[in-house]
Amino acid sequence: MHTAATHVAVHAADDLLRDGYARITLRDGAEHLLHRALGESRAFFGQPTERKFRYSTGDFNFGYRPLGREFSVRADRPDLNDCFTLWHDRLDLIPHAAELPALTDALLAWRGHLAGLVADTVGEIAARLGGHKAPAFEAASYLQLNDYAATGSDRDLLQDRHEDGHLVTVIHATAPGLELFLDGDPRPVHTAPDEVVLMPGSVLTDLTAGRVPALYHQVRNLRLPERTALMYFVNPELTEPVYAWTAEPGGESGAGREDLREKIRNNPGMFGLPVVPVL
Repeated sequence: MHTAATHVAVHAADDLLRDGYARITLRDGAEHLLHRALGESRAFFGQPTERKFRYSTGDFNFGYRPLGREFSVRADRPDLNDCFTLWHDRLDLIPHAAELPALTDALLAWRGHLAGLVADTVGEIAARLGGHKAPAFEAASYLQLNDYAATGSDRDLLQDRHEDGHLVTVIHATAPGLELFLDGDPRPVHTAPDEVVLMPGSVLTDLTAGRVPALYHQVRNLRLPERTALMYFVNPELTEPVYAWTAEPGGESGAGREDLREKIRNNPGMFGLPVVPVL
């Protein structure tokens, strides 16, 4: 008999393979973890901008990233949000992280739940496509909080149409605006308070030899006074070769197959960000 977690993974894999994305209802106290993280994010983003810069790195890859640094398609149309990122459990990469224990503790607890959910779901897909295993991912993956409260822009889109360039993205947004391109048309999808959406990226497309297309999406500017999105961006770890899942689970040597690591490493460049680090 499947465990509860496996039941969730089975249904999520079914939805991904059939619909191109999955809506997942949180269980076993996970909703509390999510809303604890969102509550702490409001306290963080409510600080003055100059204070938030205290938690930035020179390349803005760890900790606070101001509005204007990240874009979806073109550098002259930046995403209209600032953000905070936490890679794996590497608090040492965020300047002065010791000053943010409530925020980082909440994010780490939420990440711990999502890591199991992703491992189960991606593992289920890998098993169906030739009996493979999901790649290790935690050390190359990160949480990102996006805050849209201070944009004040008349642009129709807060983020332009794009795919994330990751294995999968797990997202929860506190207000409407997210639109998924399904059958070529944008469809509004709003997450309930106890729900996340799992979206495949082009890395999963490559791993599945095209079986799971990358999900393009955008964020509509509904002129809301407050909106927060919390994403878990999942990348395969880059310490070992990453090959597409073929019909045969053998072939560990990778002969004749492309090692996807260089593409994975450089995908963030599409959005003006540094390469995926090896942590």
